[in-house]
Amino acid sequence: MSEKLAAQNEPDSPSSIPSFDRSAGARILARSFYKELRSSGYTPKQLLALSTELIDLITQDLQADRKGAA
Repeated sequence: MSEKLAAQNEPDSPSSIPSFDRSAGARILARSFYKELRSSGYTPKQLLALSTELIDLITQDLQADRKGAA
């Protein structure tokens, strides 16, 4: 079986999930995460700080990937 077909048969494989579903899933996850944190007492400023940290970590990953590809 080719790798592409094998990946399509694996339910957790990123290539088996349409990008629309992943986008919708990310949006749902973000909203759920936000609601849970707000109900736990986090302020909008604290959530902004958390979001900024997440963006920083993602940026570091992207930069590392770019350096590795060079």
